[in-house]
Amino acid sequence: MNYKLLGVCGLYCGACNHYQASLTQNAHLLQELLQKDKTVEEPTCQGCRSDRLYSHCSECKIRECTEDKGIDHCGDCTDAPCEMLRNFQSDGRAHHLDVMHNLAELKEQGCEEWLKKQELKWKCQCGASHSWYEAECHLCGSPFDFYYK
Repeated sequence: MNYKLLGVCGLYCGACNHYQASLTQNAHLLQELLQKDKTVEEPTCQGCRSDRLYSHCSECKIRECTEDKGIDHCGDCTDAPCEMLRNFQSDGRAHHLDVMHNLAELKEQGCEEWLKKQELKWKCQCGASHSWYEAECHLCGSPFDFYYK
């Protein structure tokens, strides 16, 4: 279990394109990122709780808030769901829609169990991991049961 992949907002960082592109099996994602964003030299994000964050994540106010409050994730916050978290959930990015549901699961299951389930959810039957927006496995071609469109 990689605790660094537990996003404080309820996202599973292990399915993020920036994290996935840093894995050697996913060179195709790195190429996609480089084509979309010419300023990306190499994927630097190793998860929300790591020292190597994608620029967007390094400026995350939600992460800063949980650090200031000394809590594990927003599901542990007495103010949740706050306006900042609601705005994040409704910002138009499909993978943000599940954060409230994920936080409820985190609170119910605990971090370790939730991370195990997320790792399985974002893994192909062949063992390759995939990102939020991939519809099929880049290694074996199997379609994924779950991905964001």
